Amino acid sequence: MANFSSLKLIDVCKIPPPPTAAAPSSLPLTFFDLLWLRFLPTQRLFFYEFPSNEISFHDVIVPKLKSSLSLALRHYLPLAGNLVWPSQSDTPIIEFVEGDGISMTVAESDSDFYHLSGNGLREVSEFHPLVPQLSVSHDRAAVIAIQVTKFQNKGFSIGITHHHGILDGRSSTSFIKSWAQICIEESFVPISKQMPLYDRSVINDPKDLAKLYAKAWQEVEGPNNKSLNLKFPQTKHGLIRSTLEFTHQNIQNLKEWILNKKIENEIFDSSSSHISSFAIATAYLCVCTAKLEGLKEGELWFVFAADARIRLKPQVPLNYFGNCLVAGFVRLERFGLLSENGIILACDQILKGIRNLDDQALNGCENWGSIMSQLTFDYSKAQGVSLAGSPRFGVYNADFGFGKPKKVEILSAESPYFFSLTDSRNSDVVMEIGVVKERDEMDAFVAIFNQGFESI
Repeated sequence: MANFSSLKLIDVCKIPPPPTAAAPSSLPLTFFDLLWLRFLPTQRLFFYEFPSNEISFHDVIVPKLKSSLSLALRHYLPLAGNLVWPSQSDTPIIEFVEGDGISMTVAESDSDFYHLSGNGLREVSEFHPLVPQLSVSHDRAAVIAIQVTKFQNKGFSIGITHHHGILDGRSSTSFIKSWAQICIEESFVPISKQMPLYDRSVINDPKDLAKLYAKAWQEVEGPNNKSLNLKFPQTKHGLIRSTLEFTHQNIQNLKEWILNKKIENEIFDSSSSHISSFAIATAYLCVCTAKLEGLKEGELWFVFAADARIRLKPQVPLNYFGNCLVAGFVRLERFGLLSENGIILACDQILKGIRNLDDQALNGCENWGSIMSQLTFDYSKAQGVSLAGSPRFGVYNADFGFGKPKKVEILSAESPYFFSLTDSRNSDVVMEIGVVKERDEMDAFVAIFNQGFESI
């Protein structure tokens, strides 16, 4: 299956914002940002088919992407800057100075476009050349980097790598969609509700969590270590990537099965009918994971991130730029997951975990900084099922004027314990699930995933 393709670099340039950029030239990090300070960056890859053979990649597509990116930075100036940690400051800041810009790489690949943009089994290493590396050192870190890669007369990809300590999925997706809109219509200006909000005062920090989290990072390899170098998990060779789908019919069948079982067992209550697609899908993935691992003792942990903007009091506007995530932790008994009612048990626990976040979004927040800094220095401690992305971001709406993406992949989720979630180009599909496993485990997992639907 390995496709040992070559990549030819055509151009590496810096895209500066226009001189009229109005966003702030420096921006402090909040405690929500500091949680992710040295965490691995987020990498997304968008595949686009050429709309026709007449459109020239080098003469039309690349210049349009470059000019629209510059114009988008008028509203997203911090993306063109760098993360720095001034000696006199307790916490790092994003700083933009004249001459800064976003690094954009243009390349050509002889890989098979349709193989990589499909749902089938693909080696994770095949995607690595298509996403750029962030420029990061001890005292400076770029915010974002972009790579545009042409595949022989079939299509092209846009690879985006961004620093997780500066923006979360909602903020990064808003930027990508604004850039896409400007690529279609240069005069496009986001409406005020979509314009990024940089006002840090909307994040209340009465417990001075920002200083607490910054101190936790300084002590990991400290004392007083202000390094901005990112930490990456150890890479496993030979991992395979695949995309599975939850269709509307899958979700509906699972929901009906759960409700019927609850009525049968007389455990139906008023909340039973309000089961979200997210809870059903993730409960099903946890059951599939438990079945794959077989009869193991103890518990399976499920960890998910939730947008805190709507959960904080007062609420934070949805267009707030930065990180604003809280984590839900769900403990699942493996024995229960393997029982006939495993998906019901998982669903109930996940719904309870979501309700807990709705009621107490910042519960235990004093400890998050030390937990996250220790976890980042040894990712192997994270043995629970985790998620990246969300179908709510609508990444398949990122149309740069060349049509909607043929495929979107979240590449930073490169672990057997990570699932990535996105919406879908296909209207019959509620969400796509990106899965990474070793080859033999992938075959078994896909079989378990498909058999579960057949059995209900």
